[in-house]
Amino acid sequence: MSLVRADAPAPSQPVAEKAARPTDRKREGSWSAYALLLPAGVFYVSFQLFPILVAFALSFFSWDGIDIRQAKFLGLANYVTLVHDGLLWRSVWHNLVVALAVLIIQCVGSFVIAAIIQAGIKGGRFFRLVFFAPVVISSVAVGMLAIFVFSPSQGLVNEALSAIGLGGLRQPWLGSGTWALPAVIATYILQNFGLSVLLFISGLGQVDQDLLEAAELDGASQGRILWQVVFPVIRPVTTTVFLLGLVTGFKLFDTVYVMTAGGPFHASDTIVTYLYGVSFGGNDIGYGNAIGVLLFVILLVIALIQLRLTRTGKETE
Repeated sequence: MSLVRADAPAPSQPVAEKAARPTDRKREGSWSAYALLLPAGVFYVSFQLFPILVAFALSFFSWDGIDIRQAKFLGLANYVTLVHDGLLWRSVWHNLVVALAVLIIQCVGSFVIAAIIQAGIKGGRFFRLVFFAPVVISSVAVGMLAIFVFSPSQGLVNEALSAIGLGGLRQPWLGSGTWALPAVIATYILQNFGLSVLLFISGLGQVDQDLLEAAELDGASQGRILWQVVFPVIRPVTTTVFLLGLVTGFKLFDTVYVMTAGGPFHASDTIVTYLYGVSFGGNDIGYGNAIGVLLFVILLVIALIQLRLTRTGKETE
């Protein structure tokens, strides 16, 4: 026996329209989202993805950068040259030295300074300004200033050494194969030190003071408090500072180019300055793009490490 009356009215049209409205609204919302994302997508494809693909394609050619019709396909020849290029791997080693110096001096030193400022030292705001001031100055301006500081005749470093009776240590810093790279590293770290300090200060500001006091009352040592209470809270900031130092260390160009242009005799070359010299100084755009692909792979590995560390941090939380 049917439970529906034969004379029951059929569902009205407005009811059917109401049932379909959520789907229509969702579809309209999706189209609106796509429309808003379209300008950013076009910008990304035009100025990020497309140049990367073109650079990868050009790495298989020999081209002087003038007439594309004269480009000659070489296959993997550029990558074979890359593997046996001693100057390139010397530049990679310099980048590793820069990254290591940034991690040890900048990351550890900025944490110590941030902890001192966050502890309530008198004049903390002034010191924040002092450390952050070089960050907002152009790298070119900082590099030009460093040239005068390390000048062999009237530079502040040599004059200071003479003033304290260590004139025998005077050096032509930027003209020395031994001291050119350390001088560049010191300038680079000085310029970026303040950003790491501010990041650590923001991280330390999130540490619960009541938790610190409770740990002290329980008799925990300062080292244990630092390792088990402070570090878990500032771990995202530490990861950011750590990986930012790695990435910027491998992308270092402007400071080196202004101060030494990679010299003397490639003593301070980095991957990017060597790439620039090969591409525009040697008019070998194809091989320069092969070096760019190598740099892309290195930065991709660092990005994957960052994702891994970020996920591990979230899982531990």
